[in-house]
Amino acid sequence: MIKVYKSSMLKNLVFVLFLLSVSFLRGQTFYALQIDRNIRFEAKEITAKYQPHLVMGVDQALQFQSTVARFLVKKRAVERDDNLSPKAKYQLLRRLSSRETSEMADVLESYRWREYMRVKADIQPIPKPIDFGEDLVVQD
Repeated sequence: MIKVYKSSMLKNLVFVLFLLSVSFLRGQTFYALQIDRNIRFEAKEITAKYQPHLVMGVDQALQFQSTVARFLVKKRAVERDDNLSPKAKYQLLRRLSSRETSEMADVLESYRWREYMRVKADIQPIPKPIDFGEDLVVQD
């Protein structure tokens, strides 16, 4: 009886892990499809600006560039959303920038990651809106 129970739990666990991995890959695929030539070019330029500070190898620079491109797609989506107030856009862009920084910890060694954090505000600044307003979402 216990052996059957363990087998059943193992099958359920494998199934749940499969579903989670499929949903994760599906989300990643959506952003990968949104990366057009302009985004790739901009990500390449941003990576080139970091290169003198981080001195990455080819493989690491490509991984860095890919991460930058994924977040550029997300950034463009926030910037184009007309339903968000300037304050809400700024807050979302700050949150995206923070998530990008966190993900770069998986791409860069700790000493490069610290340097990345030091120069990021100069290379990828988040412009503050002139009029913050009080509303987080614009009402129609």
